[in-house]
Amino acid sequence: MIVVGFTGKRGCGKDTASGYLEDKHGFVMLDFTRDVLAPILVKQGKPVTRENLIDTGMEGRRKNHNGIWADKLSEIIKQGKGKNFVISGIRFREEVDVFRKNFPGLFKLVAIMCDERTRYERVKRRSTKGEAGISFEKFRETEKRPTERVIAETMKTADFSIDNNDGLDDLYSELESLMEVLKR
Repeated sequence: MIVVGFTGKRGCGKDTASGYLEDKHGFVMLDFTRDVLAPILVKQGKPVTRENLIDTGMEGRRKNHNGIWADKLSEIIKQGKGKNFVISGIRFREEVDVFRKNFPGLFKLVAIMCDERTRYERVKRRSTKGEAGISFEKFRETEKRPTERVIAETMKTADFSIDNNDGLDDLYSELESLMEVLKR
């Protein structure tokens, strides 16, 4: 079993990288938004927006601990024995700690690096989580939210890093190189 976790700032390519491992290497993709937080919002009758996701995530962390959502994903992973998993969107170091504790030697954190302007253009283009037409100023403002501020520190704890400033072909090439290392 291999458990890969992608961390990086919004719009860096975490979901794209996760989707690639799912499509090309048969990984099961898990995502904090889709698999944990969005179902909570839907149950509460709230729209799935970035603001609501941040608020719900932080509320759970305040009531429990910063690794609470990683605990939830770990439960899913433990049920899928023999499968490889990829987790998109690890933000907190405590989440990394949970995965490293639950999957010793099997979990690898990968930081995806990308410059701010490129990330902004990607976020605008994908227009998910209520961010269609977002201004650059609002993009930068959101980067100061509690769930976003911690990402840079979490990225420093990565086992590997990937540069994603140059397009899909380069990203896929870097992911193939990563897979060669991980499968050894």
